[in-house]
Amino acid sequence: MIEFAAVIGVTLVLAVVAVGGGFAHADLLLLAGAGVLVLGLVAGVGAGVVYHLALYRELSPRGTLGSGWWWRPTSFHPQLTLPMRRRVMPWFYVGAAGFFVALAGCAIVLAAILAL
Repeated sequence: MIEFAAVIGVTLVLAVVAVGGGFAHADLLLLAGAGVLVLGLVAGVGAGVVYHLALYRELSPRGTLGSGWWWRPTSFHPQLTLPMRRRVMPWFYVGAAGFFVALAGCAIVLAAILAL
């Protein structure tokens, strides 16, 4: 299901880029793209911080986190129990979604630049 949503999202972004601002004034498209980009960054970075804190809170009592663990936190996902996963992974998914929203904002900004 996630893959289907990703394909639909990418298709919509590509359609906006292909149109190049044909449905909206380029300045309005640029503003909308910047807004989507900022929304994605705020949601993604905020959720990413909460994800890292939640992962640390769950795994640090076990002593399994070494120095620099935040550079590759996904390698510690197999160590999470089911209750731990329920507390940590939603933040991971929200952060990933924020990243894709930010990419969509970049594509919209690109479409606006091409329409100028």
